[in-house]
Amino acid sequence: FAEGRMSGAFKVAQTLAPKARVSGALLRSSARRALSVVGHSGHLASGSSLHNQHDTPEHGAGLSRKQAYLFDLNGFLVIKGAFDAEMVERANAAIDAHADRMHERVGKLRTSALYGRESTGLKGDGVTGRMDMGGLLGWDAPHREPFREVLCHPTLAPVLTDLLGVGYRLDHSPLLLAQEAGAEGHTLHGGAVTESGEPAWPLAYEFRNGRMRNQLLTVCMQLRAAGPGDGGFCAVPGSHKSNFPVPPALADLADAELVSFVTQPVLAPGDCLIFSEAVLHGTLPWTAAHQRRTVIYRFAPAGSAYGRGYLPAWPSSATDGMSPAQAAVMLPPFHPRMNRPYVGSDGQAVAPREREAFKVEFDQRVFGTTYF
Repeated sequence: FAEGRMSGAFKVAQTLAPKARVSGALLRSSARRALSVVGHSGHLASGSSLHNQHDTPEHGAGLSRKQAYLFDLNGFLVIKGAFDAEMVERANAAIDAHADRMHERVGKLRTSALYGRESTGLKGDGVTGRMDMGGLLGWDAPHREPFREVLCHPTLAPVLTDLLGVGYRLDHSPLLLAQEAGAEGHTLHGGAVTESGEPAWPLAYEFRNGRMRNQLLTVCMQLRAAGPGDGGFCAVPGSHKSNFPVPPALADLADAELVSFVTQPVLAPGDCLIFSEAVLHGTLPWTAAHQRRTVIYRFAPAGSAYGRGYLPAWPSSATDGMSPAQAAVMLPPFHPRMNRPYVGSDGQAVAPREREAFKVEFDQRVFGTTYF
């Protein structure tokens, strides 16, 4: 082998016997021994990857190169046709059966005049408010099923793992957003930097060592069409990387030049919109004749939390009868190495890699509990 093309293992093997005539068998044996190296915290690791018990399980790519580029570029992504027509039909039928549980936002709850500022560009007809409905995971079967299926949907699971890491978890209770014609929009919010100039750490987007990570990620199940100019979700592409405070005139759609950077993605029933909460986003007034219906979910990495709906526990109605994969997404925040089951790339539950028994036993002696 030429010096420049020798692997590290073969170089180590030559160093071990610099003056000896090393046979091929001995060289291979030495190379195998050289692959056992000491990784982080003294754990033995294999090869150059230096994986150890503290690392999360490896996973394959969930996003295509095109999708990864677009999400990193814009801070949001539309997966066309993520949910089939049958699933959309079931979801709409379930909502129709519970339509009397929608709550319109009126008075101080109106969404177009947040932060004490009235927005002409977001007020809609000035009367009709957005309608919200929760509790979807806890409805009686079969009405709850389409909304539970989103948690570990085989199209979404590998994408969420790419964007949040292994062991992603539900952070907020799912919420239906509905708008009738004329309904107001919502002040633009989120963003990498607040209006006051503070970094929005709980919403942060980061790219490091070839991977994207989001502290809080929103997944939208689109149940009715949002055509060009209809309104609904809007965002400022690329704002998840911004380093300057959000201009209030942009948040209120009060400056024509700034408004020109706001985009409304066109969405069909069954599409899935995914966006980082670090991207500046909001809602445009609804202009279409039909009712807007979007169900939003917010997910977080395994060890992170923003909401607290899981404390002291999710309502039993929301979790009873869940599949193992769905139940894994509902777990509270803790690292995967603490015996956390997770959702695999196929949407099925994966058993946790067991934490070493001697550590569990020692924690029990020291803290009086199985885990520190």
